[in-house]
This record gives sequence, structure tokens and C-alpha cells, in this order.
Amino acid sequence: METTNAIIDLRPLEHFLEGHLPGAVHIPFEQLDDLWHEVPPKGTELSLCVEASHKEQALQLFQERHFIVEHVYTSESLSQLSVETGPNHHRLWFGNPIVEEYPQLITPTSQPISAIDVGCGSGRDVILLGLMGYDVFAVDYFDQALERVSHSAERWNVNVSTVQMDCRKHPEKLIELIQEEQPQLIMQSRFLHRPLFDIYQEYLPKGCKIVVHTFLEGAAKFGKPKKPDFLLKNEELSERFGDWSVLLDQVHHLKDGRPLSMFIAQKQ
Repeated sequence: METTNAIIDLRPLEHFLEGHLPGAVHIPFEQLDDLWHEVPPKGTELSLCVEASHKEQALQLFQERHFIVEHVYTSESLSQLSVETGPNHHRLWFGNPIVEEYPQLITPTSQPISAIDVGCGSGRDVILLGLMGYDVFAVDYFDQALERVSHSAERWNVNVSTVQMDCRKHPEKLIELIQEEQPQLIMQSRFLHRPLFDIYQEYLPKGCKIVVHTFLEGAAKFGKPKKPDFLLKNEELSERFGDWSVLLDQVHHLKDGRPLSMFIAQKQ
């Protein structure tokens, strides 16, 4: 049997535990609408394992999202193959490249081990930080995003608290959270609101690290965002945090050419 590395098992949990293809990732079909952020990038070649009653619908859903479905297995066909039993902890998605590629720079080292993800979105970085051992506070304005984060946090068994907050309109709430939790890490990914940098400089405790992964001004010629308010200038972060210890200052390019910052600094 030949399969791709990307295998998504959409069957009920009890069926997955009884036997699944090696390397398969379990995402229950009934929860798929809330867990699309846990599938690999569009265009990925993958195999699906489904209940026979969901076969056609599942195939259509993935093809509509431009996945290349090479094989579709049902419980009946899996019974003829070599399978593994029990749970696993595989994942097919990727988070912030800073967290993926430089975990040694942000691994928690002391108490408290809290981290705040400002503008957490679907929460991939929240989960990665939780898996590193942080108690994560996931901050976002949108209820729907926070619901997805809570769902994923339960699936991955990580310690996450969701906080609905509009940091632009109510920065005092973020200040209050920082003062209460004294975080060891602040994450800010694909979200830029420059007044937050002033808050970080004034209110973060010594030793706290900031991780900023957002679009640089050169991104405008490739696509969105185009407004200067949403684009960092080159060298802006290293200058803004010149009195901090800069641990990482690189540029990451998306496949479409848009550049993003890869920046980590620690308050002295």
C-alpha cells in the first residue's frame, strides 16, 4: 500500500483508536467545520479515512478546498490493511515559523510560565506555545476565533485561557492582563498596532520576550496588506527595541513573495 504523508482520519474517535493508518491525524467529520485550521495547506496531496456514509461528502469538501485526494479509505477497506491502535500526537499544520524553527529561543525557563498571544486568530501558535509548556492567554476580538482556540486546546490538552479583547480600543485591558500575569512571552503574529509596542516597553516585566511576525513594507507590491499602518518598516523593530537584547532579527518570505518579520527581543 502506498499513501502520502498526509493522512486525515475523519471517523469517530472509537474507530480511530481501534485501528488507523500509521501517521494518520484524527479530525472527527462532525467537527471538521471548526477544525479546518488543523489541516495542511491547500494543494496538499492527502488520503482520507471515512465512514462509508460520509465518503462522497468528505471527498467533495476537500476537493472544493483544492486538496488533492489520492485515496479514500473506509473502515471496511482499512480492515484489510496494516494499522496502528491507540491515540497519537501527529499534526499536519504549521504555525509561526519562529516557533517552528527557533523553539530554543523561546522555551520557558522560569516561573511564571505564562504567555500572551495578542490577536491569536485560529490559534495555531497558541497550541504550539501550550505544547512548549506555557500557560497561554489567547487574546482576540472575535468570539468565533476564540471558540476555535478553545476547541483545539481541548483536543491538544494544553492550558489555554481565552480573552475577548479589542486591544486597539481598550489598551488598558491588555495592560491589566500583563500586570496580573507578568508573562514570560508576548506573541504578535500578522497583527500590527504600533501603540502596543509602547505598552510592551513600559509594562512588560524584565526578562519577558516579544515575538513579532508580521508583514514588512515590501509586502505591498505583492498583495495585502497595503496600508502603512499595517506594514512594518525595515529595521523598525530593531530600532524600536534597541535597548532590549535582540535574539532574532530575520525576514521570512511567503510563497507569494510577501516578506514578514522574524523578530525576538528580550527586555533587559
